[in-house]
Amino acid sequence: MLSALVPTMTAIAAVLAAAFAAILPTCLYAYVEPRGRLGWGTAGDSPRSRRAPALVRVTAWVSFAVGQVAVVWLLVPAVCAVLLYLQSRLGVGGFLDVLATLAVAAMAIVQSLLAIRLLPLGVRLLARDPRLSGRIVRLATWNAVASALLLGLGGLLTWATPWLLHPWLRVALVWAALRPIMAYGCACLLHALLLGQCARVLVDDSSR
Repeated sequence: MLSALVPTMTAIAAVLAAAFAAILPTCLYAYVEPRGRLGWGTAGDSPRSRRAPALVRVTAWVSFAVGQVAVVWLLVPAVCAVLLYLQSRLGVGGFLDVLATLAVAAMAIVQSLLAIRLLPLGVRLLARDPRLSGRIVRLATWNAVASALLLGLGGLLTWATPWLLHPWLRVALVWAALRPIMAYGCACLLHALLLGQCARVLVDDSSR
């Protein structure tokens, strides 16, 4: 009975967490999207038909969803700071333990810096900012490469921790920092891929 209840409760918790996380980006999208429709107007159209393409709207919403976590994501380096403090107080671990903890903290900070730019990016997408069409391909490529590198580094550290780190630090670092970093990296990579597809729409539209 308990074995069947745990997956059910986990699934319910995941659905509730996803619904809660979708509130802010949905509200922000609902506020920005109607105000950006004027930028998508064409000759002879009607106010009801002035909307960004579906791919642009989806990419903007994902920008808000991923970008909202940027400030909260600074909790990951804070967790790493606590782990460093515990290492020094307990007198366990060595140079590799400290180095791995600092590396994970740096990865989270880089992710936060990459993600914080996605909030204004979503607004500019919905508003059809003409300056964005010339930069969006470069931005999508940079975000994709950075996210892929962070995912690769996270996977490498996860694989190497059983041989390099103290057992308690390995468990704490993997579950409290590395796993969330890799999950967030997947979300950032998905957004970069969407942004790359969205770039084609904006570039083709601006060349008409």
